[in-house]
Amino acid sequence: MTVVSVLQDVGESKKRALNRSLLAWYRTNARDLPWRRTGDPYAIWVSEIMLQQTRVETVVPYYERFLSRFPSVHVLAEAAPDEVLTYWSGLGYYRRARMLHDGARHVLEHGGEVPANAEALQEVRGIGRYTAGAIASIAYGEAVPLVDGNVARVLSRWFAVEDDIKSAKGVQRTWAIAEALVSRHEPGTWNQALMELGATVCTPQNPRCLVCPVRTQCQANAEGRQQEFPVAKAKLKPRIERRVALVLRRGERLLFAQRKSEGRFAGMWELPSFIAGVGPDPVKTGQKLASKLGLSALQA
Repeated sequence: MTVVSVLQDVGESKKRALNRSLLAWYRTNARDLPWRRTGDPYAIWVSEIMLQQTRVETVVPYYERFLSRFPSVHVLAEAAPDEVLTYWSGLGYYRRARMLHDGARHVLEHGGEVPANAEALQEVRGIGRYTAGAIASIAYGEAVPLVDGNVARVLSRWFAVEDDIKSAKGVQRTWAIAEALVSRHEPGTWNQALMELGATVCTPQNPRCLVCPVRTQCQANAEGRQQEFPVAKAKLKPRIERRVALVLRRGERLLFAQRKSEGRFAGMWELPSFIAGVGPDPVKTGQKLASKLGLSALQA
């Protein structure tokens, strides 16, 4: 059964029933999180960027500390990049901090107000379709969908989507479903409820179907195939990369290098290092380089 036919079969009455059940569950079971206590589009923007690929319990203290130092988009835009990274330090995926900072500067350059609809939000540097949907629906009440990993998993199970959810076809289908189902009256609450269901009930492993408020609407549950969704290609094996780092020291001073502004760990400070390949001994090469600089060298 195709997604299109499933959506046609659901009908408006069933969509409303699904909407009522999920929203009622969310109002009773939603976790009390700081970004759910505000309608400030900037604060919601910060939370959504921090929550990408990071657990909620990890994000909370960083979110509160970050907003304490950068309480508005104007303050963030005018801050030095290194200070922004300092307040992000330990949260990981530092490219998110740089893109958030760039986005704040973009907003300041274009009137100083966070755009009030999803289309305009996607013109801000660093804001994609998902983040735009989150800000627009939660802060401004615009009836637009969003699809993150949690939502994609929920929808793929509800409608037994057989496509790889990360493929072009799978992405198109999950977004089409999200668009068809988004609440026209409470889009922000609906979108948060979908994410909450995926985070706490419709989990990647061992989903808690017995306590799911919408299990009767779930095709995967009806077929006993919950663990088969979402469909995804096998992950590539990690590539092992051997590097040699140099400790270049003069008295109590150490030499650090800053990575380029693009690529892995862009802009981060680290000990000078290079990939250890075939050929001359990399440690001796490093020591020779340090000797030419008049510095002592140790392998790290």
